[in-house]
Amino acid sequence: MKSKLLAMLGMKCPRCTKGNLFLSRNPYRFKLLGKMHPKCPNCGQDFVIEPGFYFGAAYVSYGLGIAFFGAGFILNWLFFHLDLNILALTMVGLFILLSPLVFMLSRSFWIGFFVKKDV
Repeated sequence: MKSKLLAMLGMKCPRCTKGNLFLSRNPYRFKLLGKMHPKCPNCGQDFVIEPGFYFGAAYVSYGLGIAFFGAGFILNWLFFHLDLNILALTMVGLFILLSPLVFMLSRSFWIGFFVKKDV
C-alpha cells in the first residue's frame, strides 16, 4: 500500500490508494479534463462528497501557484540571473502550460485532506 502523499500526487483514491480519481490521468486530454469517477473503481469511496466540495481546491491551486512562482524566483536569484521581465513572462507561460496538471493535483490534494486512508 502506498503512502497517502504518493497517492495524492499520483491522483489515486485517498482511501485505498489504488483506484484512479479521474477518467484520464493525462491532464492534456481536454475533453476529459476534470472528469472524475463518481466512486472509486477499487474500493467504492464516494468522490462526490457534497455539492460544491471541490471549490475548496482553488485554495490548493493558489498555494501551488505561489510555490511555483516562489521557487522560480528563488532559482533565478541563485543561479540564472535573468532579467525580471523575461523571468516573469517565462514563469507565466510555464504556469499556463502546467495549469491542467495543477487543476487535477489540486482536486487530488483537496479530497486527500478529507478522506481517511484505510490501514
